[in-house]
Amino acid sequence: MLAVDPSFIAYIPKFVLAGLLLYLGASLMYEWLVDAARRISLLEYASLLAIALLIVQFGFIAGVLIGVTIGCATFAVSASRVNAIKFRFDGSEYRSTLDRGPEELAILAAHGREIQGMSLQSYLFFGSANRLYQQVKALFANQPDCRFLVFDFRLVTGIDSSAMHSFTQIKQVAEEVGARLVLVNLSHELRNAFDARGFIADDVVVASDLDRALEACEQAVIAAHMGKGAEAQTLRDWFTRALGSADHADQLAAVCERLDVDKDVIIAAQGEPANSMHFILEGRVGIIVNMDDGRSIRVRSLGPHTTIGEMGLITSQLRSATIQAEVPSVLYALSANAYERIKRENEPLAQALLTYVISIMAERLSFSSRVIGVLRR
Repeated sequence: MLAVDPSFIAYIPKFVLAGLLLYLGASLMYEWLVDAARRISLLEYASLLAIALLIVQFGFIAGVLIGVTIGCATFAVSASRVNAIKFRFDGSEYRSTLDRGPEELAILAAHGREIQGMSLQSYLFFGSANRLYQQVKALFANQPDCRFLVFDFRLVTGIDSSAMHSFTQIKQVAEEVGARLVLVNLSHELRNAFDARGFIADDVVVASDLDRALEACEQAVIAAHMGKGAEAQTLRDWFTRALGSADHADQLAAVCERLDVDKDVIIAAQGEPANSMHFILEGRVGIIVNMDDGRSIRVRSLGPHTTIGEMGLITSQLRSATIQAEVPSVLYALSANAYERIKRENEPLAQALLTYVISIMAERLSFSSRVIGVLRR
């Protein structure tokens, strides 16, 4: 109407224009102050009422400026209620992907709580970081024997200077109880923030990913609790403990083939027939899955006194992953033909071997269940 013929507005009664303004204003007031009460939190609704009263009392500009201040304060209060810890774990329930032998697993089961970890999330500022500090103090009070406190920053979007002060307090508390801080998955911005504060020193460990950090912490705990007189087990000692009989150990060792492999040697390839299982006596091998897009992902590593390929041997399925030596290693291979002879000619050994395989599967399943329990907290 203004564009075509502004003079036409003179023919509209003033009470109609006034009614239109009242209707629009009342609609907005109803949407903001009545309808919004059913859709937003009590704190946000109280902020809306305060802003409306300020606009009535002091004018639109003053109300908007004070409203922005109230909004910032409301956001700070709401954000501080968000727990900075996504989930917590300890070394007895959440471990690295390195598959270890029974002795080392027993040590981690008994002393794994010396490794405490926290996966952090969101933006860390004075409210959430101070709450984190209080939680760390409570953790050290409940776990005075803690050796390592691992912080995973993978889900952290940023950190401010006040939060850095809280981490300095955490570091002081850790020094008092003799624990070392381990920082994992630091982005470039987070690393610069810690460096600027002088936080990272010889007593703070920085790791590229959580798995490597946990593996190093586990190795330190195992070394601390492994008996001073402990020696590397021979193949016969290992088989005797695994099968429960020295005779069974000798019989199994007699049909296994020794393999001495160098680093990066492929022991078995994905997609091949599973015609053998391997007992790892020394060294370490990685389990690598080849993806359809050409990428290769290491999903697990196996150390001394562990086995690989047992399920494929029993079920006669194709190998689901590639086995590759990560360091020079010594393995003993039990072929499918030898396993079939054992089942035909030596039933007690076959039963002992099957019992051993089931115990391995049960331990791995138990580990997976504990990990799922931690992630769902």
